[in-house]
Amino acid sequence: MAINDNDIRVRRTKKLLRKGVAELGKTKSVNKITVKELTDLVEINRGTFYLHYKDVYDLVDSIENELCEEFDQKVLTVTPDDILHRPVDVLETYFEYFRTHKDIINVLMGENGDAKFVYRFGELMNTKIVEIFKGIFPNMSMEKYDFAYSYGKMGCIGILHCWGIKYAHLSSREVAEKALTLILTGLWGILGDEGKEVLLNAHNSH
Repeated sequence: MAINDNDIRVRRTKKLLRKGVAELGKTKSVNKITVKELTDLVEINRGTFYLHYKDVYDLVDSIENELCEEFDQKVLTVTPDDILHRPVDVLETYFEYFRTHKDIINVLMGENGDAKFVYRFGELMNTKIVEIFKGIFPNMSMEKYDFAYSYGKMGCIGILHCWGIKYAHLSSREVAEKALTLILTGLWGILGDEGKEVLLNAHNSH
């Protein structure tokens, strides 16, 4: 009998397994999670697991595919005009996506995660952002783009980590506003007048 992915019981089972991967991934590599410990944790039998997945690798691949497809749908709707006229709204959408899936994304992108997912996610972002940058800065060289993208990507990863670990009480909007300030003006913008003076003195000392 074919499995109906829209069946309430199927959705519940997959949700439990996803939560189980997020929980176990806090203390061990997702690639070393066994079917037994996962099914024991979420209290389903192994037979049910094998109705949906071949093994834990298959489950993790399925989770990653769903995350990337959902993010892709959000990214594909963004235009250069959106970036120019409502950048905070765009960033808020992205940060809300991460907040919604933070438990599993923190694991997959962390030290116990999956390197290929990090690479795949980065490439997904890079492809769209190149398109947006070309729309806004048609004459920008790839050298400048590569440095700008690398700076922005690592900065956003750091912001996500800081948000999740220390400032989870902040809303997606608040984090988006801080991220935009950093993206547009760097430390100069977020440290205020006193910080500007210190940075300016440091720059002039060269």
